[in-house]
Amino acid sequence: MIFGRKKQQATPAEPEPVDTDEEVDLDEDDELDDDQLDEDDELDDEETDELESPDEDVYDDDHEDAQDEWVAFDESQDWREDGPFDISEVDLDSDSVARLDLGSLIVTPEEGMQIQIIADSESGNGLALVLGLDGSAIQVEVKAAPQSGGFSAEIRSDIIEETRATGGRTELAKGPYGTELRRVVQVQGADGEDAFAPMRDWLVEGPRWILVARLMGEAAVDVEGDGAAAIFDEAFRNLIVRRGDDPMAPGQTIPIRIPEG
Repeated sequence: MIFGRKKQQATPAEPEPVDTDEEVDLDEDDELDDDQLDEDDELDDEETDELESPDEDVYDDDHEDAQDEWVAFDESQDWREDGPFDISEVDLDSDSVARLDLGSLIVTPEEGMQIQIIADSESGNGLALVLGLDGSAIQVEVKAAPQSGGFSAEIRSDIIEETRATGGRTELAKGPYGTELRRVVQVQGADGEDAFAPMRDWLVEGPRWILVARLMGEAAVDVEGDGAAAIFDEAFRNLIVRRGDDPMAPGQTIPIRIPEG
């Protein structure tokens, strides 16, 4: 990463992974077209078995305690010490790095990455940033969040509920930004047949904002972060958020500016 905030961190105790049987109906504006990711990015039966729930009792009486453990894990340290950053935490005049200013997001693209902005068809507002490279992609949304924090658990629960409604599977696991959500969702393959695609969700909170990031393609199965996901992790850490001072309801999307031309 280009710069970082220096703060003392506590060493967290990792909770036990929690698996759930669930799936997702992604909003139209929140996902890439199927042809933007290679057919090889779909999981076969053997790969999807890795995310299957080994225990149907995970949502029994112990479920609430398990969720509390993951919330505690999120709160155990400053996951943003090395980014993503708030505009107030960095000095952009101190270096000559080329960046792309998209209003609510300032991006430092990695070499060779394709940049796309998903826009609302009616308002024309940019809803999400998509960075793509070599059969993988990361989609990032900027949303308003309460100053008190803790909003990631609520959004995560919403994603789990949506996933369950369409027959997908989810798993909570330790990630580079606290609790991450690993999912397998049903999609339509290039041949028109139903297929399954992997996704990983990172939820990162800053001052009155939250980034909702979704890894897709090969990067979604690189859970160790030393393969296809590494370059997306670097690009994500170097993001800078400019929320603005306007009052916004928690969960409201903060528009991304679409460059002219």
